[in-house]
Amino acid sequence: MALNEEVGLGLEFLNYYSDLTKKKFTLKEINRVFGGASKETYKVKLFDANKEEVNLIYRRSQKSSLIETDQLTEYSAYLAFQDSSVPVPRTIAIEETSDKLGAPFIIMEELKGLAASPFDSSAYSPFEEAIGKKFWKILAEITLKDISDPAFTNLDGPKDNEKPWKRELDHWVKVINSDSIGVEPILEAAIRHLYKKPPQDSSRKCLVHGDYRNGNFLTEGEDITGILDWEMAHIGDPLEDLAWALSPIWSWEDHSKPAYLIDREEALRIWSRSSQIEIDKEDLSWWELFSCVKGLAIWISAGHEFTSGDNTDPINLFSAWIPGDIHTEIILNTLEKELN
Repeated sequence: MALNEEVGLGLEFLNYYSDLTKKKFTLKEINRVFGGASKETYKVKLFDANKEEVNLIYRRSQKSSLIETDQLTEYSAYLAFQDSSVPVPRTIAIEETSDKLGAPFIIMEELKGLAASPFDSSAYSPFEEAIGKKFWKILAEITLKDISDPAFTNLDGPKDNEKPWKRELDHWVKVINSDSIGVEPILEAAIRHLYKKPPQDSSRKCLVHGDYRNGNFLTEGEDITGILDWEMAHIGDPLEDLAWALSPIWSWEDHSKPAYLIDREEALRIWSRSSQIEIDKEDLSWWELFSCVKGLAIWISAGHEFTSGDNTDPINLFSAWIPGDIHTEIILNTLEKELN
């Protein structure tokens, strides 16, 4: 987006926000936050009538994205955890149509803290232990949230007697079949294995973040100040989030410390104790292999967006290339262990 277009977007936002709050503001700056590929994200800084800064996050849909999601899913998750032990931004507004600013969007207060790259092995140094304990405890606390909360009314989830594992696997296989540009024999082998040996039914259904990992939370010193990027939230099996966060792709240089934080076994103890869920190792292994299939579905979708010209953001090219190769290697290693 050209500078004048970004400024124009900021002025449109300013008028909307002033009307919403019935207060007068001036625009200090608007800056695109790059890195994600599902929504356009902007930091907006305003001055109120007393020259006090107001710092906001403006998340708007784009015509083509790596992951197709709606604004209501993300907004509902944030709304459900306001003023809770799961740190999230304060929600301000949601618009589900393009009528106001040309695209659906949500507005939140900006939280303090920095988001690190999931591929930076030293991102949390020297606070890995403190952050790690909080990281896994917060994930466990998400599983304890009452899914009858009215905020979750519109979230996707298993219907009637539908099994969470099958719903999720069917969904991502559909994405693969739709977006893949060729035959993926290693991926197909993993899919066959998952359907052949499904996990047990979970002891309870819970809210699943959908992309809980390093890179999707904010830190300030040894504190976690915000859990972000809830656009894939749904109701499902608690092991789904756990397996995704454990995936070696998020700690490629040191598999023993998922997310480059604390040792895997300690992470599992913290999660199990805090969630009050006993972990079945075979079921967790199933969900870890599923995470690779889900990951490859996302990377394949990214490649499709790029090669079709629908979204030529370089992150789509990177996602189809490097993470795709990593998840393929993890699948090979996993299936080799299963067969031996």
